[in-house]
Amino acid sequence: MEMVDERVTSLVTLIIPTVYHRAHLFSRALRHLSNSGFKGSIIASDHSPPEHSAAIADIARQYSGLNIKLLQHAPADHFLKRLILCASAANTAYVHLHADDDFLVLTTLYRLVRELEHRADCTTAMGINMHVWLDSAQFSILSKHAIQQSDPFARLIAQLESYSSVLYALRRRNEFVSSLSFALERCPDVQFWQYLESCVSVISGPLLVIDELHYVREVHHKKWSATLVRERSPDHFPYLILAPEYQARVAAFRGALIEACEANGIKINVTVLDDGLLHLLYRGFGAMGMPKRQIAVDELSQEASLKAQLANPESTATFELHRIFNLARE
Repeated sequence: MEMVDERVTSLVTLIIPTVYHRAHLFSRALRHLSNSGFKGSIIASDHSPPEHSAAIADIARQYSGLNIKLLQHAPADHFLKRLILCASAANTAYVHLHADDDFLVLTTLYRLVRELEHRADCTTAMGINMHVWLDSAQFSILSKHAIQQSDPFARLIAQLESYSSVLYALRRRNEFVSSLSFALERCPDVQFWQYLESCVSVISGPLLVIDELHYVREVHHKKWSATLVRERSPDHFPYLILAPEYQARVAAFRGALIEACEANGIKINVTVLDDGLLHLLYRGFGAMGMPKRQIAVDELSQEASLKAQLANPESTATFELHRIFNLARE
């Protein structure tokens, strides 16, 4: 294992939100951090109801070798509010959100800290993010893109056109609090606060991405995103687009982007902004997956059949296409 400068670990706080019915996942996350030798600060947010308030505290006490501060938050508190309270309680320059069912590669985290220490202009840094199915050992890569443009409006457009969520990236603590606070006040709904806080982050400064495994997200049927799709949530894509609130939420998000630019003295090209917004919405519509087709259509077999016909110079398809093309050229 790579030797780590203790000064590096003292610069970052991990924020782990959890709740009583996920205590086993919280315990697994702490076990991973303990086995990996993490020596930095951890702030856990527990929003369990009062009758279950001991469950997470009991787990935290089992890991006395970790530096854990446990905060109790009201069950009804907005997710962003809880994150803001955790980050505000941290006394480090950097924070990193860590889901209770995910795994962080610490050697990459330490490199990211060192990178940001030498890049005062960057607000955010991350490496390769991965989805894994632990039962089958299958995985997929979550595409992330560096956004290094010097012009903040160009960075915003790059984020809209090739969106990279920075929620689970290494963040400067003040920027994290500021971006989440801005999003919570303007777009508290679950779909658009994610977009807004990441966009505000890249307005604040470049996004650094390195080619090293950084963050591993487990895929399972109880995961929040899977639950949203299974329950056909009208608050998240893809079903959000059918909800009556959709247009108002898009308008609020667009207005918040304009407000963020104006607050930072950034010149806005509304046409370019709107085109970028369409790219983001198109991506978001398919990002959560589409419902299963009720009637299967074998489009590949039709394509293969036509290609086979065109490979035969004597086929009707070949003859007709030649005739059409020649006619169009006359």
